[in-house]
Amino acid sequence: MVSSADSTARPPRPITFSGSLLDRAGNPRRNAEWLAEKRDLASSRFLPMRELKPLIDVSGKPARLAWQPVDFARRHASLPTIFLGLQGDIAHFAIDCDADETVATLHGETVKFIDVRSIAPMVAPEEAAILAQARSLIDWHQRHGFCAQCGSPTTLAEAGYSRRCSNANCRAQHFPRTDPVVIMLAVRRDETTGQEMVLLGRQPQFMPGMFSALAGFMEPGESIEEAVRREIAEETGVPCGAVRYIASQPWPFPSSLMIGCVADALDATITVDRAELEDARWFSRDEIALMLENSTNPEATPRMPPPLSLAHQIAKRWLAGA
Repeated sequence: MVSSADSTARPPRPITFSGSLLDRAGNPRRNAEWLAEKRDLASSRFLPMRELKPLIDVSGKPARLAWQPVDFARRHASLPTIFLGLQGDIAHFAIDCDADETVATLHGETVKFIDVRSIAPMVAPEEAAILAQARSLIDWHQRHGFCAQCGSPTTLAEAGYSRRCSNANCRAQHFPRTDPVVIMLAVRRDETTGQEMVLLGRQPQFMPGMFSALAGFMEPGESIEEAVRREIAEETGVPCGAVRYIASQPWPFPSSLMIGCVADALDATITVDRAELEDARWFSRDEIALMLENSTNPEATPRMPPPLSLAHQIAKRWLAGA
């Protein structure tokens, strides 16, 4: 039986950039014949990407990915094409169109190339997840045209999920990377009032009035719990004990995995690292609730980031008892 607290903690839609309905078909996509057959089927669909911006159909609400038919792929057969997955029997691909200026003519009144961060909140969650997959993979391929071992050119392989060195004496394989980032709330109970308090920080580049969860990249040889404690201590001087996982989010800028946690603070004293933060403060549960409510109001001070962010989602879940 699902408790009311669990039901409340569950968001009305998947966290942005998660929830894809595509089956990535990890085993069959390695078969070149299977892949070629799928690419040439009349039912297959292709998403043009230009400067990492997907083609979006903006003629209705919500906006939708502007999938193109197989004829488009045949006309642009020389462009890098990445298999995204299957929905039922229908194969879906992304095409990196940067090398073909004629694709720019697709941009018009009802279909437009739009930045992923801007359009993600305006499409269905399962389509935003596809955008995260496509953007991250194409960005990785654009950055890894040469072998890290010998410097020779690399070629796209395994349906777009690896690159292979062209040097016969090397033949190294390279795989897309995902960078893990911890993002966390430090929480404590105020000794005087008995209220639960949450530690948030503010970076200089944030929009005026915005505070967010602390965050940082994990380092080699570090557990999630260790990274959470280290980042909080480095940025605010607050020591923490127990750490619990809340939720995660793919973040395709360019390719990170945000790992959302809550940590139990062992002390309330804040010493801000001015190289990282402009400010850090403790906020009460009531303040956090109001900051979430005001997250899309650019005039509100203070406020939390909008629902697109994992900081917003882990604060929402923490309020609901997660």
